[in-house]
Amino acid sequence: MSEEVRAAEPANGDRLPAVTVGLFGPRKLVRMMSEVAIDVALRPQNRVRFVPGGYDDPGEAEERYLRLRDRIDSAVFPGPWVFDLATDGHWLTVPSTHLPLTGAALYAALLRASLTIEGVDLSRVSIDSLSAADVEEAYGEIGLDTAKVYDIPYEGPESVAGFAAFHREKWEQQHTTVALTTILAVERELRTQGIPVLRVAPTRASVRDALETAVLLGQGTRMGAHQLAMIAVQLIPTGTSRAESGDYWQQELALLTHQKLLSEARQVGASVARRSDTLFLVTTTHGALVRLTEQFTVAPFLSALTAQLGVPVAVGAGAGQTARAAEANALMAVEDSVNAGGKVAVYLDDANVRTDLAPGPAVTETAPQDSTPSIDPRALEIVTSIAAATTPVAGQQVVVDVESVADIMQVTPRTGRRMLKELVEAGLAWPVPPARSTGGGRPRQQFRLLTEKLD
Repeated sequence: MSEEVRAAEPANGDRLPAVTVGLFGPRKLVRMMSEVAIDVALRPQNRVRFVPGGYDDPGEAEERYLRLRDRIDSAVFPGPWVFDLATDGHWLTVPSTHLPLTGAALYAALLRASLTIEGVDLSRVSIDSLSAADVEEAYGEIGLDTAKVYDIPYEGPESVAGFAAFHREKWEQQHTTVALTTILAVERELRTQGIPVLRVAPTRASVRDALETAVLLGQGTRMGAHQLAMIAVQLIPTGTSRAESGDYWQQELALLTHQKLLSEARQVGASVARRSDTLFLVTTTHGALVRLTEQFTVAPFLSALTAQLGVPVAVGAGAGQTARAAEANALMAVEDSVNAGGKVAVYLDDANVRTDLAPGPAVTETAPQDSTPSIDPRALEIVTSIAAATTPVAGQQVVVDVESVADIMQVTPRTGRRMLKELVEAGLAWPVPPARSTGGGRPRQQFRLLTEKLD
């Protein structure tokens, strides 16, 4: 079945977010779920699309789900068994629910048994998946004794393996006249062995309840994913690094930080704003923050920036219903990270609940030296020649411009500009913010050579 059930597009834009719900289970059951979904989709407050994921064999359940997972916001499974398989197998990626198989479903199965199976005795049956309390309550409602009713409850995916043998044993011992199962594979196995069997299927009312629950789960996912989030990144410069790095240190480090953050943030569609030379704000969504933090287990940016910049970095993340609330939480969080010396990042959600995020895998401190052999040989030759010609004082930075490079390398200014571009692309030079020109006109663009990478 490939048809999708869609809701009509509402005229009012101030509706709940549109969601897509995946319907999974045996094809016959999914067909019934899709029929019920039409009523749910047509309700004015819903903007929902239902996508069927029916299968012929339970072994296909994971494949069908994985095929649709990138299109859905929530999912409905046929029962607890497949739901638990998805959870335990770690292929469940969205909030999900399953169809309830309790009282009303059992009533319907007993009625169908009495109408379709000749000589059936409803007081002598075997039932799987349902708890003893559910069976006793259902039988009590219809006034039947449960003394000769045999039940094996569902106790996790591993318990399903014993369902067929349980029903077969009771039938061969002539204790039962029919087997009631919730599992398609068990129904098929018993039927091939000539054992009267019916599947306990959910009623339309219970299907409707499950679908409405899935819609709410999907709306919660969409609203949460679009909630505003901000990440504050604060540099924690040390006195030693400031003293050793020369006059350009502050602006150069800020420029490098901004460039690194832009590269990282672009991957999740976030924007970066520079508040000062040491503070940056990344604006994103809650959904993107979840991806950056790997489900709030890893600090975003912390390890990479610390290793690349060579100074401690503090990271604070905050969420909120408004940009101001998210920013306030992020700034409070980054203060806590600063107080911890940048050893952890801090996340404050819109309820001010704090979560500490550990740094990700650390980059080895010797990475710049280890990576020297992989630098473009031509760029390495250029920077070595320029550095040798400038003969800087120990600890002094090498700052050049197009004209000085052209003079040193005895090339045209155009070629000197191209050489500097090669050095920047190879990570051997960084643009320096231009100083204000006293004589008017556009100031020369200068570059600092990263001669420390030659050591």
